[in-house]
Amino acid sequence: MGKWGRIPPIRAYVSALAILLGTLLSCGCLGPEAVRTTRLRYNNAISSTNEEQLLLNLVRLRYAESPVFLDLPTITSQFELSAGGSDPGPAGSQTNFGIVGLLGRDAPTLTYQPRQGREIAKALLNPLSADLFSVINAGASLEQLFWLTLNDINDVQNAVQATTLIPRTADDNLLFMHGVRLLAEIDERGGAEIGFSTTEDTKNASDPILDGSVGGADLLNAAKDNYVFREQPGGRVALYKRDRKPTLKIRSRFIRSPEMDELRQIFSLQPGLNRYRIESELEPDVESSPLGVRDSSDAIYLNLRSILQIMIFLSKGVCVPEEHRCNGVAPTTQGPDGRPFDWTQVMAGNFAIASQKHRPRNAEVSVRYRGYWFFIPKEDTRSRSILSILDVLFSIQESDDQKVGPVLTLPAGR
Repeated sequence: MGKWGRIPPIRAYVSALAILLGTLLSCGCLGPEAVRTTRLRYNNAISSTNEEQLLLNLVRLRYAESPVFLDLPTITSQFELSAGGSDPGPAGSQTNFGIVGLLGRDAPTLTYQPRQGREIAKALLNPLSADLFSVINAGASLEQLFWLTLNDINDVQNAVQATTLIPRTADDNLLFMHGVRLLAEIDERGGAEIGFSTTEDTKNASDPILDGSVGGADLLNAAKDNYVFREQPGGRVALYKRDRKPTLKIRSRFIRSPEMDELRQIFSLQPGLNRYRIESELEPDVESSPLGVRDSSDAIYLNLRSILQIMIFLSKGVCVPEEHRCNGVAPTTQGPDGRPFDWTQVMAGNFAIASQKHRPRNAEVSVRYRGYWFFIPKEDTRSRSILSILDVLFSIQESDDQKVGPVLTLPAGR
């Protein structure tokens, strides 16, 4: 007999199982290897479902329904390896080792948190700030960003009616888009740049104090809150407010260009300047745009949208099935010719959501809603980029001090 034949069957089974478990543990299949095989799969799943959630909410808004957001803040995954076996005895055993079984499984626990109450209201309803122009440096084009986030520039409107759930009248943005495209053309040729400049109030924000009473910590705290100490008569200092404001800089060779001349006429800007202040009309400390007297304005007054207005605006890019138009499921607006107005024309080729009865084969992201599939084709890179910009803007707008809402925790295997 061989070496294993002299060992009782149960001992042989245990020995074989120990060898198998030791081999698996030594190769790291329960540690780093588990991370290697699952992390990117979770990443891809979260990314794709985030896009699907955004797309579904845009479709809901096109049908005048409320958006719903469900976060997935945590995923707790447990990797389990279990083994078992039996020894049916000499009569039923195929080998002297008996029957050995090994089972490995990933048991994730998903935690869902609905966004609701003051948190989501603040993120959706508060207008964006002019700081959003930093998004341009993250890959968004100037044309896309202006078209997406602005109701008007110096009262030249960007289809404002499209930001309401059920518009009563048709609207367009032809003049607005022409002006924005002129600016985008100048920008693409290196003639324009959006940056930031620092301005300082001429009136002190505090009473003068002795210079010697100001320490290093005071200087740092003041700078953190956008204040600076300035010298005053009599060996004293006072606080002055400093603001970081966005500006549009025009390079010298484009100041008198035909494109810039037409741009100034559309938005009523003062000619001959190489820099224009950018002001948000919705900021509490900013004066309103001087209506009717802007022929010599050195400022660009922006009426910025909220995230909800942006989403309602983008929802007009949904191609509503004819069935839903006829039966009144999707709201329609009567155009000047008495026929239903086609809101997709205000999308200016930037965004569109297609629809069809059967599941699309070439979709980058798709959702099923009211018996139809709504989707963005893989080749529609402009619509895909707009969806990504919306996701970034939403993240910027969300409050840092979010309050935790009700949490629903579900074992994924049940």
